[in-house]
Amino acid sequence: MQIFDTRKPMSVLFVLGTAIVIILSFWGVGFQFIKGDIRKTLDRNFESWKEKEPFSYSYKVQNGCMLIFSSNVLVIDGIALFEHENEHDFEITIYEMFNIAKKGITQAASIELKYDSMYFFPTSIKVDWDKDIHDDECFYYISNFKVIE
Repeated sequence: MQIFDTRKPMSVLFVLGTAIVIILSFWGVGFQFIKGDIRKTLDRNFESWKEKEPFSYSYKVQNGCMLIFSSNVLVIDGIALFEHENEHDFEITIYEMFNIAKKGITQAASIELKYDSMYFFPTSIKVDWDKDIHDDECFYYISNFKVIE
């Protein structure tokens, strides 16, 4: 029995279908490999943050999807105090930044992460939740991080 006979349309469809399945399988494995590396880096940095987290520190956090919100945050012995710069009730801690990044890795179409070089917390998260929807991109930034002694 001959599998590939160009004179029979079913043979051509069978071979092309098999090739497509193989190509998509490699694409899926590669996609999960890349997401797995991003997740491992996030987990490793989370553990480093827990080890290095100072007792008291301050930072500015900004986030937005359609509107931009910002707050100044003061953390003293693990308790976060927020000063909102505009009318909103978003209170994003560094631990929440890790949760947002984890959610983005598993649920978003694309995510871009940047970390602090000394304390390893996410300083920038850019997320596109659905590549087919416009204006669903969100960002989260931490700046002016200062340890209080």
